[in-house]
Amino acid sequence: LHTNFMKNSPHFLFGCLLVCLLCLALHGCKQKKEHFQPKTNEQEVKQIEKKHPLHIYRYDQALAAIPADSLADGLKKLRKDYDFFVGENPSIADLQAYLNDPVIRDLYKEVGRQYADISDLEKGFQAAFARIRYHYPDIRLPRIYTIVSGMDFEAPVILVDSVLIISLDMYLGSDFRYYKQMGEYLPQYVRRHLNREHILSDCMKALSYQVIHSNSAAINLLDEMLLEGKRWMFTEIALPDTPDSVICLYTPGQLEWAYYNEYDVWSFLIQKNYLYGNDNLVARKLIGESPYTAYFGNKSPGNLGSWLGWQICRSWIRQNPNLPIKQLFEEKNPQKVLKESQYKPVKK
Repeated sequence: LHTNFMKNSPHFLFGCLLVCLLCLALHGCKQKKEHFQPKTNEQEVKQIEKKHPLHIYRYDQALAAIPADSLADGLKKLRKDYDFFVGENPSIADLQAYLNDPVIRDLYKEVGRQYADISDLEKGFQAAFARIRYHYPDIRLPRIYTIVSGMDFEAPVILVDSVLIISLDMYLGSDFRYYKQMGEYLPQYVRRHLNREHILSDCMKALSYQVIHSNSAAINLLDEMLLEGKRWMFTEIALPDTPDSVICLYTPGQLEWAYYNEYDVWSFLIQKNYLYGNDNLVARKLIGESPYTAYFGNKSPGNLGSWLGWQICRSWIRQNPNLPIKQLFEEKNPQKVLKESQYKPVKK
């Protein structure tokens, strides 16, 4: 009797309907994501992945493991794998001062706790590199190292020639006490993505510079929007299962705002004739990480110019699914990209 009552209850029926709608929405999101990928042979990607096993070199662990009283001898043993950091004549006194600093010791302790095992990151990089190699077979991908930088918040990820360096002490979680102590130098809208979930995305954005170059001959707002949009598109192609919010560094609420107001933001740029202008003040308000975009109030996310550039790139892929992604990334004429994308957001 109780079961029959529940099945006939309007609350029960509403709950079932809500669950069904949620399932459809999630399925739709998955399907929508697939449309943003260029034509890819997944079997070939898996074969490439198997051919290129990946190892992340833990300079942070190797350095921390050297006994304090034999630092010089320990560094000599590290030269084989870590010559990039050790060099020929390292300053032992400076290194000792660094390792004995109380803040550095705390950072090493927390990194050791959170990143004792990074096999998930190795698997993630291996899969991402396979996808990049699929589209760029001749690309030279870097060797990856992890370090403790002493909270270099301006460069948590560094790409130098064939070396990618990740400062693990910049991915210890938004509530990490030292981040909070930095106050306005490390505001909340930046702190919220200083965590493990964002490492791969940040690294792919850094790697994107190897294949995506700015059009220095004619820089206008649309140029800059597409440059950043292509970088996010590169990241999405390398990490197809990564949530949009991670790639664009938005909260779920900000992401919802961006999708709902996409038409209005685009219309605003058109009406103001901003797309082909080169006003640096306008560009600064629309490109680059910030708590919100001044033109649209404090409920809007920042970096809306980059977000729109990403949507244009996604539209280009939907319209040209069989064309190589190189064609998009190497095209430096923004008007041509915009035309080929047939980008036209719909008012919601």
